[in-house]
Amino acid sequence: MSTVTTGRVRAPELSGAGGWINTDGPLTLASLRGRVVLLDFWTFCCINCLRVIEEVRPLEERFGDRLVVIGVHSPKFPHEQDHAAVERAVRRHRVEHPVLDDPEMRTWQEYGVRAWPTLVVIDPAGYVVASAAGEGNGQAVGALIEQLLNDAGAPVTGPAFTRPQPAPARALAFPGKVVSDGGERLAVADTGHDRVIVCSLAGDVVATFDGFTQPQGVRFDADRLLVCNTVAGELVAVSLAGGARRTLARGMRSPWDVVRLSDGRLAVAEAGLHRLLAVPADGGAFEVLAGTGAEGLRDGPADRAHLAQPSGLTVLEDGALAFADSEVSALRVLRDGAVRTLVGAGLFDWGASDGEPGAARLQHPLGVAALPDGAIALADTFNSRLRIWDGVSLQTLPTDSPLDEPGGVDVLPDGSLLVADTNHDRVVIVDRASGAVRPVEVGAMAPAEPAPAAEALSGRSGGSLTLTATVDLDGEALDIDRLPAHVEVTLGTPGEATLRIDVIASTCHDDVCTIKRATREYSVSISPPNAS
Repeated sequence: MSTVTTGRVRAPELSGAGGWINTDGPLTLASLRGRVVLLDFWTFCCINCLRVIEEVRPLEERFGDRLVVIGVHSPKFPHEQDHAAVERAVRRHRVEHPVLDDPEMRTWQEYGVRAWPTLVVIDPAGYVVASAAGEGNGQAVGALIEQLLNDAGAPVTGPAFTRPQPAPARALAFPGKVVSDGGERLAVADTGHDRVIVCSLAGDVVATFDGFTQPQGVRFDADRLLVCNTVAGELVAVSLAGGARRTLARGMRSPWDVVRLSDGRLAVAEAGLHRLLAVPADGGAFEVLAGTGAEGLRDGPADRAHLAQPSGLTVLEDGALAFADSEVSALRVLRDGAVRTLVGAGLFDWGASDGEPGAARLQHPLGVAALPDGAIALADTFNSRLRIWDGVSLQTLPTDSPLDEPGGVDVLPDGSLLVADTNHDRVVIVDRASGAVRPVEVGAMAPAEPAPAAEALSGRSGGSLTLTATVDLDGEALDIDRLPAHVEVTLGTPGEATLRIDVIASTCHDDVCTIKRATREYSVSISPPNAS
């Protein structure tokens, strides 16, 4: 949806009972006069909201302190009203700008917002000048912000808030999916560290594969590992022997899980466009298995069914494809060309009840796994539970220690469940009989290849350096601008510093956009201006 100009309306002040995240104190629009303010109304269950966060990042980097982005977290699910859950989601999705936690949706109502996500632009004088709902508005919003800043005259200087300190290092960071190879090896999507690791059941690391962008779905496939490179919109095959990589398909919108079908093709859960896709085993153009792109819960022929953020896949004994359809809190199955709902009722129907389909409820499940006895295990993410569908009813599997937003589940050879306990930054094994939870003590994980050394640069305080920034576009073309780009940096106080350039580029064709990222570091030595 394109940007909609609303005229100059005084922007209502910001309020939210949950308080502020990522800033050392509350912010007011009055205190931000002279800057453009971009409000991002989002909720962390919403894949389209997460994609808009990636659209906003380049704007933050482009305009610096002249633009203040404020996320207004406006929950859909009951779990999203929990302030601690919102704080964890902010860290998990690497949101560095201030976030107002608005569990009662006061600010949402004040601004007349109707959809997730919505961006609202406030000019330097404190007036709302435009709003935009949905994805794909970054370029238009950026042009408007530039115009507003040019019209504002002399820019304000200095930061508007204190940025958060980086989180302490952890062995795993918000693992998304985890799978077994049917033997002694596990693969973990270490989503918060942009990598995938392979380890033993004892936690001994066999290999690490870096260079992904918030990967989710992983799956062993003979001598290779399949990886959903989620933010980049790619399905990648990685050689388990040498680490060589090949992109099997690109141009998908937030692929969240992958599994091999009985006919040899690879099924992908395309969360961002509410579809199930099929990719040839050796790579190539994908085709749609189910879903129209419309978000909702409608059963029937696969090409007319409505899905809602499918996020977990598993193949049943008869070859049917079961999937966790997270935004409708549903367990569904694609069988013989038709979609049928096993548990779930609609976009705004959720809960934690056990029982038969009419009474049973889930809350934003993300993971599913077919069990040897014909049952299906679910990672019922927003209920922080494991659930079992036995073909007749849904039951909760009690555990002897709590989970926190489990995002992935698989089954081990002995029938135990392998679970990505996402918000506890760990992988656990759960005994189905006793409910005992045992963490997999993942060892230290060195990068598969040493990171390139930072290039050494030097200059005088007050002088400047021109740096080159680029990213591999895999043959795609940019609609605007050119790469490589040249960035001029003014050197400040004498001393030693590390300069990091993060390049984010979006390439689009056939209404499908792919985000590419690359990072380069420089070690900079700054001498006094009068140094000889």
